[in-house]
Amino acid sequence: MTAQLATNELSAVNDEPFRKVLISNFEILQQYLNSFNELADEINSDQSQQSADLDKKFTDMQQQMNDKINRITMGTDEDTIRLVVTAILQEQGVIK
Repeated sequence: MTAQLATNELSAVNDEPFRKVLISNFEILQQYLNSFNELADEINSDQSQQSADLDKKFTDMQQQMNDKINRITMGTDEDTIRLVVTAILQEQGVIK
């Protein structure tokens, strides 16, 4: 959207053509401002969605960590138990 604004054509006299040129300039500027506002709203909406997605991922990760901590604390986390037992057996020379 390219529009030519009247700049150096403005007369020093406040007459009807001058008024029409100014009105035209403001209408053109309003169109650009409306387009800018639409783009800004779209960007803000995208950022809000991304923020919500990140919040959900963070909450899910936090829950997974809490669950793992609870399993480790209760001694029911098989992966951690295997790692610890393997490390102890290697340390004792039972396995290589």
